[in-house]
Amino acid sequence: GLYSWFDPKALIRAMHALAQRRPEAKLLFLGTRTPGVEPMGIVKESIELAEELGALGTSVIFNEDWVPFEQRGAYFLEADAGVSTHHAHIETEFSFRTRILDYLWAGLPMAVTEGDTFADLVRERELGVVVPAGDVIALEVALEKVLCDEEFAAGCRERVAAVREEF
Repeated sequence: GLYSWFDPKALIRAMHALAQRRPEAKLLFLGTRTPGVEPMGIVKESIELAEELGALGTSVIFNEDWVPFEQRGAYFLEADAGVSTHHAHIETEFSFRTRILDYLWAGLPMAVTEGDTFADLVRERELGVVVPAGDVIALEVALEKVLCDEEFAAGCRERVAAVREEF
């Protein structure tokens, strides 16, 4: 889902910038609606930003429906990288981002925002790239590295395979 404590706008801006050089790069927000829960304003704001940039439906795609739990793995297995961005906040420091567990399960190299225990794991175990919160340029560089640097991504996938067994 898309929630206000995440930072989808920085991610959309970074992906849009990357897609100018790498038009094959695509960002999929897997779900924008949680069953039984009214969508947060950030969903509408994110879609509007993607539309404003001209990225909506090209480099930035929103899946409007909820993906059933038993089907979500297929999406992760088709992905080339996992991304988790959030704002710097007290919630961040104490959170346990379960989406990172999905990325580990699927063997994905990651681009993540610093400030939580999984970011520390990604940095220490070299599972991807960790960037400062809100830094669109650093995020763009990180996305390009995990998506387009085949040697780097292959090394991340090898290390992810070892770390995943710990979880």
